Amino acid sequence: MKRISKIIRSIKEEKDNFKTRWSASSLEITIFRSIDSVPEEEWNKAVPEARGLMRHPYLRAIEYTLEDNDQSRYVLIRKRGEPVAAAIIHIVLISGEDYRISSVGQSKLKKLTTSVKDKAKVRVLVCGHTHISGNHGFVYSSSISSEEAYHALADACYQIRQQGSSQGKVSLNLIKDFYDDEVNATRYLKVFKYRQFKVDPNMILKIRPEWTCLDDYLNAMSSKYRKNAQSVINKGASLERRSLTEEEIRSNIDQIQALYLNVANKAKVRINHFDASYLFQLKQNLKDGFELIAYFFDNEMVAFSTLIFWGDNCEAHALGINYEFNTQLAIYQNILYDDVKRAIAAGKSNLILGRTAMEMKSNIGAEPSEMYCYIRHSGPVLNRICKPVFNYIKQTPWQQRNPFKGKSN
Repeated sequence: MKRISKIIRSIKEEKDNFKTRWSASSLEITIFRSIDSVPEEEWNKAVPEARGLMRHPYLRAIEYTLEDNDQSRYVLIRKRGEPVAAAIIHIVLISGEDYRISSVGQSKLKKLTTSVKDKAKVRVLVCGHTHISGNHGFVYSSSISSEEAYHALADACYQIRQQGSSQGKVSLNLIKDFYDDEVNATRYLKVFKYRQFKVDPNMILKIRPEWTCLDDYLNAMSSKYRKNAQSVINKGASLERRSLTEEEIRSNIDQIQALYLNVANKAKVRINHFDASYLFQLKQNLKDGFELIAYFFDNEMVAFSTLIFWGDNCEAHALGINYEFNTQLAIYQNILYDDVKRAIAAGKSNLILGRTAMEMKSNIGAEPSEMYCYIRHSGPVLNRICKPVFNYIKQTPWQQRNPFKGKSN
């Protein structure tokens, strides 16, 4: 009897979901093709100042440096004429070149399938930034319910797909990145046949109020980790750090690009297509809210790192490294400690380090913030067929470290 009741409830729920999917949102949805067309005053009513990476200066830096195959859309959602939500959509072309698999040791069949994959191209609608991790794609006010908000977002994504892209049809829809405290609300997207999956966590170091300089941070570590940190810092003592001006970024653009590609080309998957001109635009648009630090050894630029300051956060962004010097000078690890130093100096509460090299970042005290995304194929039939593929998406295995006193390793 219980089983029959469960089946009946399931049928009724699916019937209600079907009705919701095919009914239009009660909110007014306006879609803009350029950030310069978006009314800034209205947009800022929907997007709080603390959500700095959803505001015009950062969005201009992205739009002004888009690849030829990529596009952006900006969604302003109103209720009775008042802005209550906003979404950022990017339409990107992902090809086989964005999935890098070594051919060493591959069988003939694997090489054949890899060759076919390299020719494949998929146009993806992404709600959220492709250049940076985090929940920077959608925001809504407390004056509407989460059901209203995510119904409107699903409708906006559908409208953009229907409008089409001048470069071709959108095949996949990705809505990213949500933290644990947003999961209950975002589950409503399942009504619209989006499938939830977990991605690698965003690594975040909480800056303690009592840290006023790097020494305070180092003194909070256990002796083992403090000794290791000091060894790394000593290795990088011969590195000269320079915070570059807008003009200096422009004049060193080719070297910055070469260093960036050294890192970018190691990524297994890339949906963030940008070059060094984007970093120049960040400096031009964000001013003191963006910093590019160049690292010199014997008067040669051997690395750079970038930081974005927004809200109460210091966000580590793109970097570049000449790997010939990385081990000798412990460049990457020095960049991490320098990021800590700058976050403390800026008076920020969080240093956001992204979701790569999780274990190394945990060595400096960063902790994982779990993140979730939603995905669906644009075609209903293919969306059902692709379910096993979506379920295959797994997190990278790694081990959490705890460097501070009073915490176990």
